[in-house]
Amino acid sequence: MIEWGNFLAVLIVTVVGACGIVLLFALGLRLLAAESRWRRPLGVTCFVVCALLILYGIYLIIPGLSHA
Repeated sequence: MIEWGNFLAVLIVTVVGACGIVLLFALGLRLLAAESRWRRPLGVTCFVVCALLILYGIYLIIPGLSHA
């Protein structure tokens, strides 16, 4: 039997996480396209955070890598 409460929790976390990563990526693009020099490091930081979040998600998915 499907546990709908857990299903809803996973659905919400997935949607919020995906939107957050897309938002960070778009913000990084926007900051890199700006003329100000101080915005470039912020754009690169957004891309690094995106990459780290994606790698953490892969780490959680692949069996044997995490102890969860």
